[in-house]
Amino acid sequence: MEVFTIILEFFREVCSLNYLKEYLSRNKSLIIVSAFILLFSAILGVVFSSSIKTFVLEIFKQMISQIPLNDGFTAQAWFLFQNNMRANLVIILFGFLFSVFTIMSIVLNGLIIGFTYTMVSPIQFVAGIVPHGIFELSAVVLSLSGAFIATKFEVKLIRALFKHNFKEELSNSSLYIKDIIFTIMVVFVLLVIAAVIEAGVTPIILNMTM
Repeated sequence: MEVFTIILEFFREVCSLNYLKEYLSRNKSLIIVSAFILLFSAILGVVFSSSIKTFVLEIFKQMISQIPLNDGFTAQAWFLFQNNMRANLVIILFGFLFSVFTIMSIVLNGLIIGFTYTMVSPIQFVAGIVPHGIFELSAVVLSLSGAFIATKFEVKLIRALFKHNFKEELSNSSLYIKDIIFTIMVVFVLLVIAAVIEAGVTPIILNMTM
């Protein structure tokens, strides 16, 4: 019962508007840097679209082949959600490897977005990306921020090892753990919304522009 009470108190704390405000304020710089990396990568995708065309088209081919296009809304939404959730969890967890692979993953996402912009009309890009992309890309930015939080946590503990106060630092690092878990929770919600829109709304809007 004591463990259950601790877990309940934890979720009661983080599932509040006040914690959200504190989280955004505390990690504002990380979120801005994360958004910049994604945006800059998208610009590179536009600039170097011809150079990465073969590479990105092969990625598109693999992605499309996995989507259950004929299985209905629920199957498509579930596929999109679990695929994106798995990818974003990996992004966050790679923060414990100093965010190197995380940044590479985000850069790849940005390059794909930028390349896509050069392949369709602006109207089709907005119709095909913006409705669900608002939520999906917000999740990606937060995931990168979560990875940076994990890296900060890791570096702090490594320093503590050399200073021989690991246990003390670990006991004082609960906020890092809370922020990482909170990031995952928010990303989860954003990707649920994104999957529903991408499977049910985006195709309708996109067909209207064809």
